Amino acid sequence: MKGWHWKTIAAVLCLVFAATAVPTGNSKAMADIGDIKVKGSDLLQAQPETTYPGDVIFVRSKQVTAVTMFQATYKLRKAGDEYVRFIPIPIDVKPGVYALKAADQKTAVNITVAAKTFANDSITVSKQMNNMRQNTKRIEADQVKINKARSQSNPEPYFTSKFIVPVDGTLTTPYGYQRIVNGKLDSRHLAIDIANKTGTPVKASNDGKVVLADSIYLTGNTVIIDHGINLFSFYGHMSKLHVKAGQMVKQGDVIGEVGTTGFSTGPHLHYGMLIGNTYINPNPFFAGSPYEWKK
Repeated sequence: MKGWHWKTIAAVLCLVFAATAVPTGNSKAMADIGDIKVKGSDLLQAQPETTYPGDVIFVRSKQVTAVTMFQATYKLRKAGDEYVRFIPIPIDVKPGVYALKAADQKTAVNITVAAKTFANDSITVSKQMNNMRQNTKRIEADQVKINKARSQSNPEPYFTSKFIVPVDGTLTTPYGYQRIVNGKLDSRHLAIDIANKTGTPVKASNDGKVVLADSIYLTGNTVIIDHGINLFSFYGHMSKLHVKAGQMVKQGDVIGEVGTTGFSTGPHLHYGMLIGNTYINPNPFFAGSPYEWKK
């Protein structure tokens, strides 16, 4: 793994793995792991051990190749001398202590999901724009295209540093806000919106491979970058695209320009990060590598 050191600054940051499971309010929190051996230095590690809805944990092991959590099994991937995996914490999971167990049930780690409150975000759009969301045929066709782009990921990470915020500007909608459109409760906003004037350069948040660069009905001019090990970044509503699918990019390369294409009320970048097809909070990746996340 050229240029990759797993014991020092390794910054490992979607449908290659098994589909991500979403727990319901009936998910059981683990209070006691009984005879299961709690993690050893090489058995099973998860960072951070305290997390929040919508965030992600990074699982590492020298021996364990599969784990279970939220009543689903996740296969770990060989990377250097370890097996690794990102597991997203669904945004609707209830606070509590959950068990991350080795698939053989012999090793386990307790993961605490702390409570987090998400505010509301209200926007007003024209009738014509609101009707865009009713064009299910076009939306479904685009989703097929997006799913295909995220159906494969490089088995190893393309990068060795933390992620950067891809554009200068004003954060207008944080991750997780409940969106209210024209006074009616709508979907949750599972990305961040950063506003700036049209034409502001948008940069790749880290090294990777462009797997989609196209005009998408709702998100306008859109780019998706594969960063390896099932981690993707998403850039929407751009006025111009500066890359093509299949192109390799480095962190900081200009991939497009801020715009207001698609379902948008003003010039901004819609930036998301995903594990497979599950959107996650990008902020931990801006702060440092998973090895630097607090336990």
